Amino acid sequence: MSFRNRVPHRNSWPPPGTSQGKTSILGPMPDRIRFIDGSAVTETVASLYSRACTEPDPAVEALLAGALKLEPPGSGRDALEIELENFRAAGRSGLPICQDTGTAVVFIEMGHLTAVSGGPLEDFVNRGVAMAAENACLRSSQVFDPLCSRVNTGDNTPAVIHLRQVPGTGFRISVMAKGAGCENVSRSAMLPPLSGEEGLLSLAESCVRSGASRACPPLFLGIGAGGTLEYSGILAKRALLRKAGDPNPVEYLSTLEQRVTDRLNKLGIGPQGFGGRCTVLETRILTAPCHMASLPVTVCVECHAHRTASCEI
Repeated sequence: MSFRNRVPHRNSWPPPGTSQGKTSILGPMPDRIRFIDGSAVTETVASLYSRACTEPDPAVEALLAGALKLEPPGSGRDALEIELENFRAAGRSGLPICQDTGTAVVFIEMGHLTAVSGGPLEDFVNRGVAMAAENACLRSSQVFDPLCSRVNTGDNTPAVIHLRQVPGTGFRISVMAKGAGCENVSRSAMLPPLSGEEGLLSLAESCVRSGASRACPPLFLGIGAGGTLEYSGILAKRALLRKAGDPNPVEYLSTLEQRVTDRLNKLGIGPQGFGGRCTVLETRILTAPCHMASLPVTVCVECHAHRTASCEI
């Protein structure tokens, strides 16, 4: 018998000759598979991307307002007041917080008992990004080929998609509008394996010292440590999804985050680079196991607008 004949058809669940709750050649049968129509993914991505770009996060606004209270008179304080007014004007008008509505970075946590029907998941996500770009008048910023013609794709696709499987039947989507100004000053490095916390602190300081004024501070920093070169970058971006104001549940990382923030605020770069006390609003750190002979670290810089939105389907 061929392998094809032994494996149940991919659209058949439970496989022929088995019943739910029993065991087949594929292993234990789940009680139920949850199917999500791809159109629901498209509509959710469109809504989240539009919201991230046009609806300021109240928690971020509260951090900016708190920073304003501590900022002494001067150009930095004036810049922070303008940032806050822009935030509030976007909320009143429904217009984008920033004209650079960014690359759509989409994180999906998909339960192992969940399936998307109707086509490839990537297609549904990109349709949602294109829908938001058209309906919410978001700027199309994606170009291809990046090395030569750089022709605008016309609908701000493709999105950058990170998919992670988790237990259960859930389906969570998080969208980040990642502008070029802050992305361009982010940095990755393969540090000596025993660099530890001081190595991370030094990389963060070097990154912010050299580029903060081009990234519309005060900033949010996502830092990923561990994994591999590319995975540290994913960790850094995922760290930025944590709700503004929420502490890191890992105590030593929470302490390290505050050390990074305090150290960088002593640089005096200030809002929009005009000088002042607040250069970084918050730091978020995620870690992962890595090879014993390396220490990958990525510092992902976010501007003061920090445009994200999440929900469950």
